[in-house]
Amino acid sequence: MPLRLLALTLCVFCIGTAELLPGGVLPELADDFGVSIPTAGLLVAVYAATMMVGGPLVTGFTRKVPAKTLLIGLMAVFVLGSALASTASSYGVLVAARIVCALTHGTFVAVSIVVAAGMVPPERTAAAVSTIVLGYNLATVLGVPLGTLIGQQLGWRSTFGALTVLSVAGAAVLALLLPAVEAGETGSLRGELRAFRSGGVLMSILVTVLATGGMFTLITYMVPVLKDVSGWSASAIPVLLIAYGVGSLLGNVVSGRIPAPSLLPALIGSLGVLVLVCLLFWWVSPHPVLAAGALFVFAFVTFVAAPGLQTYTLTEASEAPTFSVTVSMSAFGLGAVIGSWYGGRVIDAAGMRSVAPAAGALVAAAALTALAWHLKVRARATTPEHAEGTQATTELLTTHG
Repeated sequence: MPLRLLALTLCVFCIGTAELLPGGVLPELADDFGVSIPTAGLLVAVYAATMMVGGPLVTGFTRKVPAKTLLIGLMAVFVLGSALASTASSYGVLVAARIVCALTHGTFVAVSIVVAAGMVPPERTAAAVSTIVLGYNLATVLGVPLGTLIGQQLGWRSTFGALTVLSVAGAAVLALLLPAVEAGETGSLRGELRAFRSGGVLMSILVTVLATGGMFTLITYMVPVLKDVSGWSASAIPVLLIAYGVGSLLGNVVSGRIPAPSLLPALIGSLGVLVLVCLLFWWVSPHPVLAAGALFVFAFVTFVAAPGLQTYTLTEASEAPTFSVTVSMSAFGLGAVIGSWYGGRVIDAAGMRSVAPAAGALVAAAALTALAWHLKVRARATTPEHAEGTQATTELLTTHG
């Protein structure tokens, strides 16, 4: 990995850990504040809702700020939020701390993706995006399992305290290694919003909401499922989360190798497979070893699909990359809100085990939506008007090439 991308990846690792961390210490949080597991799970929903609403607003207000200055400033705010979380005296204060951290999330990741993509040739865009997403993978491989272990041994406050220290280090590395990157040459915000007239952009956002909703229906509650349904002990959970992280890391590597022309078909295929994996997880969840294996496969397929959603949005909205990716991150946030809320309601109505098939239902809706768009694009490509346009473009390029 180039050193200039290492700083971005490290900071995304901190942000990704903060987003997912409550899922690893839900029982401890629930016990400490005297709330139910579904109520504690709303800490994920609050974070995601803030990211969904706040991301585009922060991006809109900071469009002219040089990228390096903006990224460092966002990390400083994130450090303050993490410190507040570690000292929260009540559930309400912890919710407020989550809101502060979440306000930085969408814009930081979006700017990181655009900066990383700008450092490589167009054909390497998917690999650059996957490098940034690698921070999330490392968060699942290392951040959340270690945070869970720290939370079990020293209390959940120590987990957020350790994250604060690491975030300070990430901001320092960012300032040291990231080259100066000027603010993008952008027009009016109204002009950038025209990018959302693209059917491909709108489709990718809708699919992102549905797919992420399905993913977070299971991700938010996978620790309680592993303990209450599969029968794993609390001491085994960090190891299982590491296995989950390894699966996501391998999925990210595969995603980065998918060529651009195959991106949408690969996305549809991975979502279809994810539906089957969710059903498999439901089937084997009462069996500890099989449940662990299904969780590994779930992580692998999830992180084949997730970077593809970001890359597809980036390629479809080249006129407004930062804003479109921020909106895509908001779509991830909305999906997480839907998933964590929906999963909690499913648990209340049908029990802990039912979150897996419920997750599969939302992912199936995402896969069908993407498939419908893909078939529409293929049908359009075979029309005589499109063929004539393609031939004229080829002749023009040949003449002036």
